[in-house]
Amino acid sequence: MNRFFIKHEFMLMRKSKKNNMFIVFLAALVFSYCFIVLPNQETIDTIDVEELKVLVSDTAASQESREARGATGIIHFIGMSAYAQDEYRNKVRNAMVHAYENEEYTRYLRFKILNIDPMAFMEDKTIFPKSPFPHKDRSNLLHHMQLRYDSYLTSDLPVSNEIIEQKTALQVLSNLLLSPMTYLIFFCAIYFGSDVLVRDRKNPTVLQGIPLSWYRLINLKTFVAFSYTMLVLFALFIAGMAALTFQNGFGYFGIQIPVLVPGTEIGFMDSEMISIGKFLLLAIGFIPILVYFFIRLNMVLSLVLKNEWLVLLVSSLILFSERIYFTRTLREILGVEISHFPQTYFEFGKVITGAKNFLVNLETITYSKGYLLFIIAIVITELLLVLVSRIVDKQRFYQTN
Repeated sequence: MNRFFIKHEFMLMRKSKKNNMFIVFLAALVFSYCFIVLPNQETIDTIDVEELKVLVSDTAASQESREARGATGIIHFIGMSAYAQDEYRNKVRNAMVHAYENEEYTRYLRFKILNIDPMAFMEDKTIFPKSPFPHKDRSNLLHHMQLRYDSYLTSDLPVSNEIIEQKTALQVLSNLLLSPMTYLIFFCAIYFGSDVLVRDRKNPTVLQGIPLSWYRLINLKTFVAFSYTMLVLFALFIAGMAALTFQNGFGYFGIQIPVLVPGTEIGFMDSEMISIGKFLLLAIGFIPILVYFFIRLNMVLSLVLKNEWLVLLVSSLILFSERIYFTRTLREILGVEISHFPQTYFEFGKVITGAKNFLVNLETITYSKGYLLFIIAIVITELLLVLVSRIVDKQRFYQTN
C-alpha cells in the first residue's frame, strides 16, 4: 500500500502543470545565467585588454613628453619621482597585456598583483557604492582578493584565466552559495510542497478510502515532496554544472577560498584559507535539512490554512523574513541576539565563510550553531504537526463546509 501511494503521489507531482511550469522557469534561469549572464559578467578579477592597451599607449606618450621637458626628477614635496612611478607601472601593465595575450596566466597573475594599487582601490567609489561601511568592505575585499591570488601561485594547481576570474564550475557554484540564490533553493521546497496536502480537498473521496492512518499519510506525502524537490534540484545542479564545465572547465576541489574567523583582538577578524571542496561539503549539508524543514512546515500550515496559496504566502514570509528586517547595524531583536534566530542562517554560505559575522560585527554566528538551531526548529515543527494533525483529523480536513 505504501509503494502504491508513493507512486500515485509522484505521478501527481510529475504531471502537475504548476510544478512543470516552475521547473521550465528554473531551467531557463539556469541556462540564461550559464550562457548569457556569466560570460558577460565583469568583476574586479576581469581585465579589459583593449582598455589596458590604450592606457599603456597614453602613458608612454605622456612619459615621452616628460622626457622632452626634462620633467623626470624627484618632486620635493612628496620626495618621489612621479615619472619613475608611472614608468614602473606602465611596464607592469605592458607585461600584463603580453602575458595575457600569450596565455601565460601564471606570469600574468604575478604582474596583476604588482599592478594592484591599494590606495586607489580603497578610494574607488564604484566598489560597494551603497554600503554603510564602504572602506571596511573594500579593505576586506582587497585582502581576500590578494589571498586568493597568492594561493593560486603557491598551489600546485594550474592557473588559468577562468580560475583567476572565478568562472570555473566549482567556483561559480561556491559563489552562488554565497549569494541570495540560497533562498531560491528553499523556495523550491515551499513551492513544490505547498499543495501536496491541500490538493486532496478537491477530490476528498480519492484518498479517504485508503487504509492509512492520517499521520502516516502526511509522512508519506512529506517523503514524496522531499524526494521530488531534491530530484529537481539535483537535475538542475547537474545541468548547470555540465553547462559551466563545457564553457570554463570544472575547476579543482583544492582551489583555496578565504574565510573569516574570530581574531585575537576584540572586534577584529582574521582570515584563513579553506578548499572549495571543504566549503561545498559544509554548505551542501544545510540543503536537505532546510528542504525537509520547509516541507514539514508546509504540512502544518496546510492543516491550519487549508489553502495552497496561503501556505505558499506564509512559508515564503518566514523564508524571506530576515530580508525584511536585516541591517548592518542590527544585532538584537527584542533583546535577543540575531544569532539565536534560525532565519539568520538561511544564507548558510555566508555563515560558513564568516561573512555573516563580518557584516554585523559579531562572532557568534557559526555553522555548528546553525545546524543546532535547524534541528531544534525541526523538532518543534514535528511536535506541532503531531498536535495539529490530531486536532484537524482526516474527516475535519476534507470537510469543505
